[in-house]
Order: sequence, then structure tokens, then C-alpha cells
Amino acid sequence: MNQCQVIVVGGGIGGSAAALRAAQHGLTVAWIRGDAGTARASRARYVYNVDNMIGVSGGIVQRKVLELLSGPEHAAAREAIARTHFHVGVPEIVEDVTLRLTADFADVAMLLDEKAVAARAEDTGFVVETDRGQRLRAGAVILSTGVMDRQPRVKLTTKGGKVVDDIHWIYPWANAESLLYCILCEGHLVRGTPVAVLGASDAAAQVALLLHERYGVAVVLLGNGEALEARPETLRLMEAYGVVFHGARLVEILDGESGRKGESLRGFRLEDGAQVPARFGMVAMGLHRVYNDLALQLGAELDAGDGPEDARHVLVDDATSETSVRGLFAVGDMSRHRSGTPSLKQIYTAQEYAVRAVQAIDRRERAVRRARVLERR
Repeated sequence: MNQCQVIVVGGGIGGSAAALRAAQHGLTVAWIRGDAGTARASRARYVYNVDNMIGVSGGIVQRKVLELLSGPEHAAAREAIARTHFHVGVPEIVEDVTLRLTADFADVAMLLDEKAVAARAEDTGFVVETDRGQRLRAGAVILSTGVMDRQPRVKLTTKGGKVVDDIHWIYPWANAESLLYCILCEGHLVRGTPVAVLGASDAAAQVALLLHERYGVAVVLLGNGEALEARPETLRLMEAYGVVFHGARLVEILDGESGRKGESLRGFRLEDGAQVPARFGMVAMGLHRVYNDLALQLGAELDAGDGPEDARHVLVDDATSETSVRGLFAVGDMSRHRSGTPSLKQIYTAQEYAVRAVQAIDRRERAVRRARVLERR
């Protein structure tokens, strides 16, 4: 069994930030990043560009490269680079952390591209097991295993005449930033373009209203077979803003003229024959699930939601993101403050609370060390 001071579970922003900060503080850390299956089931994989954090921009990379290629012999290269958009998304950020840990902190950081499948508490801390038989023991665990949104199903008729009703039809657009998922992170992308919000709840209608209020764009709400359930005030605002609701099923996602599937959305065709123009779709159907399995195994308290247990967030304190189990922390989208204080589902929020968790662990480790030093004097 591998002994360390901190086990970090999760391959996204929260997990990356926690693993890096732990290593920077000199703590021995095992970072369980997950496997291909957990990556496919995460939000992080589909953040194509990080648009809402200063300092994280492909334009910075582009300008630095152009400065290096200053001679006349590089004129053709400069022209090609100037036309290129440098994507900096969550996968690139996570990969950068991976390279930094491997190169600079190999003496204290162990990286495992495996899935954590079981966890239990012991008198001296915690044991976490992976699907490949690894067993790790540590005095503290930081979970950042995330959530997954409900995805819209498309009732598409294939060229062979077969109707395939599935969520997989939306993947190319989600991967290419034509379908959006976060109004805070990506809402600004819709400026000057028509947008369709996918969802039938009051919360989805509020997203549609916000997009219109902030950017003045034409917005439609697509229920995809579900009836609209919204408050009277919301319905009145929708009418005032011209936000139309369509309840019919989606039967086709209309591609643009780029020639590359998913790169440029043109709109949606509905089962009742309506064709809805949209450059972007905003998915606002609520959560499919919270990946809280390990937290539950360790006895952490969940919020008091009405939904199923696997759709409930892990409750944490506001200061350090520690759960109801001492030494167990949960950061990122999977967590919710016990006080009720809203926690933005943002990259920089996940990073902040990952750092707070590591700081708490480090303080406790140092307190124990200092007490031992003083006992020997």
C-alpha cells in the first residue's frame, strides 16, 4: 500500500489545482486522475476554450510565438500563426499541470491514470482503491469528481431510414463550442447571434431571459418534448421579450457551412416541422448526476435536495471545503456550501477552494510537526 499525506481524486481543474499546490507545499500527494471513461463523463473534457479567466487566453500564446519569430525568414510562419486560433481549454490546463508535476515534483507527486472505485476511513486516515488494484493511504483526501449535465436527446432519422433517439447526436457540437453549458462561462459568446436555450423548467427560462437582457439577442426556448413549467412572472417576461417556447422534439441539428461537423451551428429542426435558426445552443436541462460515490462511501453529508441521492451535492464548510468528515474535502462543482452561500460553478472557484483545502491540510500537518519538535526540547 502506498502511503502519502494527501490523496486527490479528480482529473479536472479542482483536482489539478489541489495536486499542484500540495506538491508545491512539499506534501506527498497521490493524484488519481481517472481513466478514459471518467474523462468522457466529465464537464472538464468539453470546455473547448476558457473564456472567463484573465491570463488564460490563446492570444497570449500567439503573441509570444510571433515575438520569437521576428526575422524576415519567418514571414510565412508569422502569417500562418496570425491566422490561427490557439485553443486553451481545460484539457490543455490539466495537461500543463501534469507536465509540471512530472518534471518538477516527481519526488513528492504520484500520478495515476486510473479510476478510484472504493474508499474507507481508518483510525489514521483514509484508504482509496483504484480499478487497477492500487491501494493508497493518506491522512487527508480531496475529492473533485464533478458533475454531469442532462443532455438533450435528438430523434434523428438516419440515411437508412432508421430513427435513432439518442444524446450522442449532440456531441460534435458540444465538443466544438457550438452547444454551451454555462451562462457565466460562455454566455458572452452569443453576442450578436440568435440562440436557442434547451430546457423546459423555470430555471431554463431564466437563462433565456438573462441572455436576452444581457446581449439583446433573439432567444427561443426548446422543450424537446417536455412541457414548459415556469412561474407566471417568468411567462410574462418571456412574452415581453419575445422569447418563444417550442415544445416539439428535436429531430435534427442543422450544420453550418464550414464543412466540419459541429463547428458551426445553424439551428434546429423540430418534429412538428418548425426550423429554429440559432448560432448557439445553451443546454439548461439541469444535472444528470453528481459524482458523489466516494463521498457517500466515506459518510459525507449531502444537501437536502428532493432528487435522487446521486444528484445531490456534497456539503462543505465555506472556509476550507471540508465535508462533515474531518480530513475529507470536496471542491468544485460537486460541492455546496453548508451555510447556503452560493458557490459559482467556475474554474477559478474550483481552483480557489482546492487551494483552501490544501492550506487546511498543510496547517494541520505543520501543527503536528511543531508539537513533536517542541516535545523533544
